Amino acid sequence: MHRGIPQPKRRDRPWTTQEDALLGKQKDRDCARQLKRSRDSILQRRRQLGIPAFHPRHKTWTSTEDLLLGTMPDRKLAKRLGRTGEAVRARRVQRRIPVFNRQNRPWRPADDQVLGLRPDDQVAMLLQKSVNAVKHRRSRLGIVKRHWQAKPWSADEDKLLGTLPDSELARRLGCNRSVVLARRAKLGIAPHRHQWIPAEDRMLGQMSDQAAAEQIGCSVSAIENRRFRLGIPPFAPGWRIWTSKEDQLLGTLSDAAIALRLGRSASSVQSRRLKLGIPWNNPARRPWTTEELHLLGTLPDVVLAEKLHRTEKAILSKRLALHIPEPKF
Repeated sequence: MHRGIPQPKRRDRPWTTQEDALLGKQKDRDCARQLKRSRDSILQRRRQLGIPAFHPRHKTWTSTEDLLLGTMPDRKLAKRLGRTGEAVRARRVQRRIPVFNRQNRPWRPADDQVLGLRPDDQVAMLLQKSVNAVKHRRSRLGIVKRHWQAKPWSADEDKLLGTLPDSELARRLGCNRSVVLARRAKLGIAPHRHQWIPAEDRMLGQMSDQAAAEQIGCSVSAIENRRFRLGIPPFAPGWRIWTSKEDQLLGTLSDAAIALRLGRSASSVQSRRLKLGIPWNNPARRPWTTEELHLLGTLPDVVLAEKLHRTEKAILSKRLALHIPEPKF
């Protein structure tokens, strides 16, 4: 541009009827990009014609769209429905629909026949699905949830309370352990306590705890507690008991060298050494002598490190630990 030379004024492109029809139907930024005009010109033209700004309204969810929730990832469904991913996720959470998982097995006709025949939590355990997934599937198919009534206890069932562990009795009666526990507590019946006999004590440690529990007729935890109380080691443990000769080797060499010699892992050697309070033996770590400690601060760290055959970092670390100032020359 040259001074003194008048420049022609730029005139805006005249507006057409088709362009005016687009105003207010979308955001000013999108309209400016589509019409290849500036955003200010779009705003000025819209205000000149009295057209309000575009405010998108929330689209109502249809039943068909609700059926698609959880059948594919939220982002993919958002693109298909023309919605945002946040809107799809919020709708799915509101409807208590589980997130899409490719590993989830699709519903089969046989699975649908089980819905409503049992409580939702039992159906979820049977079909290996979440309770929310079962509830949503049942409500989607219009299956009414049945109100289950507790089965009355018979006199023969009451006689069994306290004679067996609650878990074992629950398995026999086909109910939950909490049901047996509540009934026994209501009747004031003490829990089952296994009465140990010498023959059963002799079986402990001679076989696995699981096998002993099956033969004796009690739980595995009861076997473990009884064996621990009597000081009986487990049968064929997964570890080797430490001997006195092995304990004498601890601390004489590095943990890795002792582990290689004894055929153990380095972590087990370290754990045993720490348990016995034996200090760590590191051949690469030479203990400081009294003469070496007296030399700290008398010479520069570099010179002293070369003289003592140590690293400069080791000299500096030891000097700072003893609060010895740096020598001044």
